[in-house]
Amino acid sequence: MEQDHRTSIGVARDASAVDRLTRAATFKALRPALEALASAAGDDPRLSAETRQVLRAVVRTGPQATLAIADLAARSSTPKALVPGALAELKAHGYLARLTEIAPHLAAALPASTPPRNTEPA
Repeated sequence: MEQDHRTSIGVARDASAVDRLTRAATFKALRPALEALASAAGDDPRLSAETRQVLRAVVRTGPQATLAIADLAARSSTPKALVPGALAELKAHGYLARLTEIAPHLAAALPASTPPRNTEPA
């Protein structure tokens, strides 16, 4: 019985290593399409500089990184308070839909976005 237990642990370790390798290979295969999306956003005059930086941080997310607001803020050099608005801006201009087509796992892992606040007086 003990030998079966050791074997199952060995199999679990092997599966874990394969999962990491598969995940890394998936990210590598998606890199050209993700970089093309970031490049298109970089050329889009409708997007703010912060929004372009946040998208670049999203598309450069590695297999071990997270997409939490604080992490995106740090990796994009964007104030944490502006990240939800940047995500809303990406959604409004179709970039999150394109991200979903390319890498649904990244789009699904994004934090919820809120619409940008209107800072102009009424």
